[in-house]
Amino acid sequence: MNRKKRPKGRLPPLSSRPAEDSSRRVTQRRAAGPGQERRLSSLRRLGHHSFRSRPGNVVILSRGRGRARFLFDLDIAVAIAMGGKNKQRTKGNVRPSSSGRAAELLAKERGTVPGFIGFGSSSDLGYVPAVQGAEEIDSLVDADFRMVLRKLSKRDVITKLKAMQEFGTMCKERETETVKGVLPYWSRIYCKISLDHDRRVREATQQAFEHLILKVKKNLAPHLKNLMGHWLIAQCDTYSPAASAATAAFEKAFPPSKQPEALVFCKDEILNVLQDHLLKETPNTLSDPQTVPEEEREAKFFRILTCSLLALKKLLCLLPSSENCLLEEKLKPLLSQNKFWKYGKHSNPQVRSAFFEVISALCQYAPESVKADASRACPAVLLSIDDSDAIVCPALWEAVLHVLATIEDCWIHVNVKKGVLPKLWILLQEGGRGLATIIYPNLLPFISKVPDDVIEPKLDFYRTFFTSMIQGMLTERATASRSECSAILSAFMECFRFTILQNGGEGGGIRIQEMLLNEQLIPLIDMVIKEPRLQNGPLFYEVADLLSSWETRTDSSSCEETTLTFQRMLSNFWDGLSKVCVVHVDVIDADEKALAAVSCLLQILQNPENKMKPSKRKAVKIRFSEEVEAGNSTENEKDVNLRSSNKPGTIFHAQDLSPLRKEPLEDLVCTLAELSIVYTGAQRSDQHLKFLSALLSSFASQRVFQVLLGSRNNIQEAVKPQYENPSLQFLYENVIDWLKEDWRKETDFLVDILYSVLHCCSSTTEKENILNGLTKMDLRWKILLQIIQKLGDMHKESTFLRRSAFWVKNQLQSTVMDIKSLQVLISAVSDLLTALLEADEVSAYILKDYIEWLTPSTSEWEKMRESLSTEWLKKPLLEGRLSMNCQISGTDLGLCVTDKLPSYLWTTALLSKVTLLILGKGVFESQDMERSKLESIIAEQLYALQWIEELANPSCLLLEFLHDLQAMNVSLEKLSVLSNIPCLLQILFNSNLKEASSQLLGFNTEMIRFLSLLLKSPSSLLDSEWDFVMCSMLAWLETTSESQAVFSIALVQVFVCVSCDLATALSVWFQAVTSENTEKLPPNLLSEWQEFFSEGIHSLLLPLMVKITRDTKNASEISFQNSVLKSLGEALMFVSKDQLLNHKLPAKFVASQKTNLPDEVQTLLNTLSPLLLFRARSIQITVYHMLNKLMSDLPEFDNKDLRSYGDEEEELSLSPPAALMTILVTQEDLLENILECIPVGEFAVIQPLSEEFCLVLGYLLTWKLILTFFKAASSQLRALYSQYLRRTKSLNKLLYHLFRLMPENPAFPGSTAEFLNKDTKTYFTEGLNLDIKDTSMLSSEIPHLACSVYCMTLKDLPAMVRLWWNSCEKRVFSIVDKFTSKYVSNILSSQEISSVQTSTQLFNGMMVKARSATREVIATYSVDDIFIELIIQLPPNYPLGSIAVESGKRVGVAVQQWRNWMLQLSTYLTHQNGSIMEGLALWKNNVDKRFEGVEDCMICFSVIHGSNYSLPKKACRTCKKKFHSACLYKWFTSSNKSTCPLCRETFF
Repeated sequence: MNRKKRPKGRLPPLSSRPAEDSSRRVTQRRAAGPGQERRLSSLRRLGHHSFRSRPGNVVILSRGRGRARFLFDLDIAVAIAMGGKNKQRTKGNVRPSSSGRAAELLAKERGTVPGFIGFGSSSDLGYVPAVQGAEEIDSLVDADFRMVLRKLSKRDVITKLKAMQEFGTMCKERETETVKGVLPYWSRIYCKISLDHDRRVREATQQAFEHLILKVKKNLAPHLKNLMGHWLIAQCDTYSPAASAATAAFEKAFPPSKQPEALVFCKDEILNVLQDHLLKETPNTLSDPQTVPEEEREAKFFRILTCSLLALKKLLCLLPSSENCLLEEKLKPLLSQNKFWKYGKHSNPQVRSAFFEVISALCQYAPESVKADASRACPAVLLSIDDSDAIVCPALWEAVLHVLATIEDCWIHVNVKKGVLPKLWILLQEGGRGLATIIYPNLLPFISKVPDDVIEPKLDFYRTFFTSMIQGMLTERATASRSECSAILSAFMECFRFTILQNGGEGGGIRIQEMLLNEQLIPLIDMVIKEPRLQNGPLFYEVADLLSSWETRTDSSSCEETTLTFQRMLSNFWDGLSKVCVVHVDVIDADEKALAAVSCLLQILQNPENKMKPSKRKAVKIRFSEEVEAGNSTENEKDVNLRSSNKPGTIFHAQDLSPLRKEPLEDLVCTLAELSIVYTGAQRSDQHLKFLSALLSSFASQRVFQVLLGSRNNIQEAVKPQYENPSLQFLYENVIDWLKEDWRKETDFLVDILYSVLHCCSSTTEKENILNGLTKMDLRWKILLQIIQKLGDMHKESTFLRRSAFWVKNQLQSTVMDIKSLQVLISAVSDLLTALLEADEVSAYILKDYIEWLTPSTSEWEKMRESLSTEWLKKPLLEGRLSMNCQISGTDLGLCVTDKLPSYLWTTALLSKVTLLILGKGVFESQDMERSKLESIIAEQLYALQWIEELANPSCLLLEFLHDLQAMNVSLEKLSVLSNIPCLLQILFNSNLKEASSQLLGFNTEMIRFLSLLLKSPSSLLDSEWDFVMCSMLAWLETTSESQAVFSIALVQVFVCVSCDLATALSVWFQAVTSENTEKLPPNLLSEWQEFFSEGIHSLLLPLMVKITRDTKNASEISFQNSVLKSLGEALMFVSKDQLLNHKLPAKFVASQKTNLPDEVQTLLNTLSPLLLFRARSIQITVYHMLNKLMSDLPEFDNKDLRSYGDEEEELSLSPPAALMTILVTQEDLLENILECIPVGEFAVIQPLSEEFCLVLGYLLTWKLILTFFKAASSQLRALYSQYLRRTKSLNKLLYHLFRLMPENPAFPGSTAEFLNKDTKTYFTEGLNLDIKDTSMLSSEIPHLACSVYCMTLKDLPAMVRLWWNSCEKRVFSIVDKFTSKYVSNILSSQEISSVQTSTQLFNGMMVKARSATREVIATYSVDDIFIELIIQLPPNYPLGSIAVESGKRVGVAVQQWRNWMLQLSTYLTHQNGSIMEGLALWKNNVDKRFEGVEDCMICFSVIHGSNYSLPKKACRTCKKKFHSACLYKWFTSSNKSTCPLCRETFF
């Protein structure tokens, strides 16, 4: 399309420009010279629509909708306008025209660099006046500050954030005069950036402002008016940290007494800013629509509206009262705008909330302003009464109450019947829509402010009001939340009481009172009784409080009319309540929870003094094994329970009650009790009986029992009374029969009835007779337990105490019980003892007698001990803690696992609990005889604990028993503290262990142990004695290897252990022999050991270990692992490398297994490697130590075959030992299932010796072997091995797993340093000792091993770890970086520098030295007249970060060549899995080849290939350039072409 050429100097047509710029056509300028005219024309042509010149050749530019205006030299303005990064450069113009050039030109002319002047999107300069004398101020601004201020104008959030943090630091560190130079520009920057969309930037701005204030102090005063508006807004920021930082800065600038003065000084400027934000600004004026997304613009606009409103509220609150009149005048322009009042209906809830807060503040501090605009304020607030947003609601209701209190005629401005009340009814009917705790407390002050003429007719108003509240309480949301329900009930009762008081008198007032009582309160009580979820609310307590107030007014009022009114109300209440209660009780299938609620209500009404402290039953729940949990028990754990309404045996006294309550309450209780006994007798209703129990717990009296006896005439013939006391008559006629019935699962409420009867007994003797008589009756034992538990204060001089003790003892020894039954029994006895210990009158002899009654005799103890299995002897026997010369019957048998506990454990557990209670109180401290009895009980408990501990496989029942003992604080530590341990040792081991006759196996075992002791002083042994020791040892081992079939016998296992221990002791001794000791030994002893005996040991034990591990039945047994396998493994730890290579194991090969290893080595690997998966730590550690001796020699076999790989293909790979890699794949799959649910960076705790422990241990040991193998390989082999690991991703999996297995703080156990320093011991600084028998550090073995593997991986595979780290997601990247930098980098850096310093490697023509302080390595290369110095700098996070190669001195090398060599060295150090010395050697070799005339490969620009170390051999026939084969292969595969990289001809 042809375009018409636009005339020179004219503006573009309107269609090509933004509409809002069309009004700015007219250009004003003063007369200019020809050059200036041309420059202005150029600006015009470039589309700058508005500009005007100023004196001094300065022009103000404005372009686009952002309306950005800047001060520039006219020449510079032209340069900026003509510049553009995307334009084609003019020939000879080496740099593009840009604002950078403009700044440079300006600097040349002015002598300063205005680094903070640049383009921006601000609509104007805010409230900052134009700066005069720019050149003078520029000279005062420090260069560093100019750079930071320039960064603050950038759009990038991170740039601004870092710049602001840097600005704050500079303000803190620089001199005051330097910082003062920034003040003229800080106002404009602060006003803009304090409103930034990013909250981190805003927070950093306020923190930097605080540093600025602390530095400049009073010098801020001239700029205060420009800052205060936005500063106040910042203090109301919706992001709390930013608001707190702004407030902190404000408080640092002004003490509390000066803050109002500062606001008064700036109030006009503050109001101008706030009014502009509230009335003028839009999302598009606050943010650039062309660069900022719409959502972000709106979010920023809404936030600024909210902050501005809150700032206005803050201003109103902080200004002194003397300023209120002046402030009201200033607020008129704002309050007169409809836009302000529409914020009450704004779509953003935060804006609405802030608006209502402003209204509340106006009502408090500027009431006349609100009254003047009442026609706007009242509808804005009252018509929003149904706003149910959680953010808005608190501020809204506060505003509602303030408006009602401030504007007396507020109701004339709204339609109450149509606009306010319907919304209120709906809100109440919906239960406040989840905001009842906020809304309902405001209802009482709300209705108190509503005038009578508004709510006419009153009856309908109050009926609707309270009915709506009840409906709201029944909503699902309200009933599901206890706090919501409580808020509604409390508000209901508050409004109820207020309405009753406000509507007294005759006529309408009485009708309202009756309506409230009969149609609202009584139905509400009925509703709460029916609904279990409402029963725990405050209604019952509120009703009790209501009755108390009515009774007080009735008794104390001098007005007869008031007295009659409240008497009538009380009478109506009790009539209504009686009808409700009778309806719930007089039903055959009465609801148990409803009955519980009725009893709870009656108890609260009867005891109003404790109404705010509802009594709770003691937290002891009795459960029996045959019980089945009720299905509805989990419905609501806090539901009112019939049996938990009172403390056991506690009877409330009603003599303090007002007669106005006592009489109707007792009448109601008697009526309900009579109904209950009728249903209990006729219908056998258990729920009515429970209800009766709850009533009697609080209302036990002669009158009630008389009523209960009188009701029997209706159900049976009259029985002549045998007792004058009606409670006793009731006991023997009814309660005893109920106690004897065995069909009930729950009986504790019957015991409550029993204690209610006892309460009505007239004398203690009468009570004791009843209790003693109960022990003679054929009652179930759990009922007697419950009676014991509630014995309380009636124990004194009672034979019932002795009878109950004998009964408990009989249950322990004769009844077979489970864990739950034991818990019940111990709980009952503990409660009884606690009551005895807490009683003041109890003497020590009562406790002494009770303990004696409970404790079994000596013969009874022995009988119970004999019933225990002798399985427990096996473990101490195998571990050498017990010596035996006989076979004990039962030691070969497994523990008989039953579902019941032995009576011995029952008895010791109960008596130990009793003993701990008594010793804890110090009752028998001065009575040695009684204390010795208690210590004998502790001894029995220790025996029981040791019996369980020594079992190889304790049953689940025993483990549960141990757990319960710990829960009861019965533990070895606790018993040891409270007892005298030395006197207990004879008792613990008094098990007739030494009475067996001597046997051959036991004799040999003891002889081997004796020979082991002889080795502690071997110098006394003669030549023949040495022969006897070593020959016997070998013969015993041969016998051991041939006796595998009987390894299940305990004494055989002991024989095997001591035989292997003797071999170990000999190996340790010979290994420690020095040249000085050799002279004292018999001749040829050392050579005989090395050539014959040592080889004989391992030729027997190595096959034996392989055979044993195949027998998974024996090998998986814990006692076997802890004894035989440990001793066997420790003996094999001393096998030499030559003995391993000359093994006698059967050949074992795997099909399709690629290997360069000899057959005997491959067989050894294939046999031993799978044992790394074996589920026994001792075997895993043994196999690791044996294979570790071979790993360093295995790469040599691959090295011999290295030439066969050639360099024809790209990325060749070679597998580490195939046997290890096969095991590794299996371990990876299993480990992934264990650790996949744990995020990387979180520490996974592995239980020692569990299956997971063995799996993780084997996996980490396998990697240690692989890394040892890798370290021993040459550079060429390492490249092939690493390529294999990269392809299989095995290393990546390892690293992810390591950061789940390493602790966040790898402090070595026992390290006391809280902060890391050079002396702090960590898993990285301390060596790992993988000992078989030493398990003291077992809990930290996996973390320590994981740290060791990670350190090895970083050291031997740095390039691969670096590659993995760079590919990690951001969170993992950060975790790895922080952990490595903190704990590992310093260690590896020091090792690397030390290796350079101690290296003996010599280079011809190159000298290498290291500086440990600066972590630098300096390499100096010289040949002929060429001198090169390279400085290698290790990063702080070495080896994760790239190693920096810096230039030192150089002579005789071209710049380009020099850069290539530096790049090559950097590449070698970064991408080679080796040390710095290896990288330098490779680099030197490359440079040497270059000087020898070998040309670089034109693909990698290196002579020697980085992976296979080959030279460029493949030459192009056209350009004759040579390339590495691997480089060419990669070039062809990546480009999908077969052309030369240089000449692009087909490569043949």
